[in-house]
Amino acid sequence: MALDLDAVVAPFREVGGALSVAIEDEAGMPVASTSADAAPATATVRGIAAGALAGGVVRLWGNGVDGALGGAIAESIAASLAAVPPSEPAADPRVAAHARLIESELAHGRTLQRSFVSLIPPEVPGYDVAAHYEAAREVGGDFFDLFRLRRRGHPLSVVIADVTGKGIAAALLMAFSRPLLHAAIDHTAGPAEALERTNRILVEERRSSLFITALAARLDLRTGRFRVANAGHEPPLLVRADGSPIGCLLGSGPLIGAFGRLDVPEVETDLAPGDLILLYTDGVTDARSPAGERFDEWRLIETVQGVRDGTAQEVVAAVSETVCAFQEPAEPADDITIVAIRRLPARS
Repeated sequence: MALDLDAVVAPFREVGGALSVAIEDEAGMPVASTSADAAPATATVRGIAAGALAGGVVRLWGNGVDGALGGAIAESIAASLAAVPPSEPAADPRVAAHARLIESELAHGRTLQRSFVSLIPPEVPGYDVAAHYEAAREVGGDFFDLFRLRRRGHPLSVVIADVTGKGIAAALLMAFSRPLLHAAIDHTAGPAEALERTNRILVEERRSSLFITALAARLDLRTGRFRVANAGHEPPLLVRADGSPIGCLLGSGPLIGAFGRLDVPEVETDLAPGDLILLYTDGVTDARSPAGERFDEWRLIETVQGVRDGTAQEVVAAVSETVCAFQEPAEPADDITIVAIRRLPARS
């Protein structure tokens, strides 16, 4: 067969045990695979429509992908193979184009997976909460989660994270890590312990050069106590209702997945009525103008200062719109995630 199928599955090898891919011919014989160990498939596409492997099979399995995302990946591989004529030589540049198609389709798969999680913040009495997520063209790895914990007082848990790098590997590590971190937060005493547990699992099971910056926080809705642990992520901005200068919640540890232990400190602050906390990923501050100038932290603080008395949604919208205008006419170079939480003044 002229087509270099190994080049088709090669991008998936970087994620190791999180995902395995195998391609079989019409007779059921394996012709390319990322792993010598087969397992029950998470997703299968049978009978590739046409092209170099007409009638062939694409199989996926592993602990880093669910059925929805696995189906999207398998379908994209099958579609790319169907588009390659049987006689097309491996050196033809169109082969590389079809490999890029896989990444493009994976972006759709990631969007499909995120559709199962509502981007509408949960109901939080006494607080105004807003969030914004904008995917870049490249397959990336931002994720965030806002949910009420199943314990006394039902505190609000906040997670915002970013997988380093881009492409298929980053998106798959995101897909694997998001529910893992969610479960850790649900079953630990605090944010720092949740990050530590997540890190331990990823260090023991992950086989890639990618890491995760993550910030986990817990908000006691009754007292306004905000506890946060930061593993190499951008520090949250704290906007006080008394008009004092906008500050940052400092205190951070190493990235998740880099070392056996994080030893991340927990930082606490009390949100008084009217105070606002802003969390974001580096897609905001690393945004570039057409001239190559970085948006940077000072522009972010300046933007928030201009709407510091607005609603959470107005603050989020001001940041996202300012970053978008700063980058125009270029497309975003990275995913952008913004979360704002304001404690509402007591009703008189």
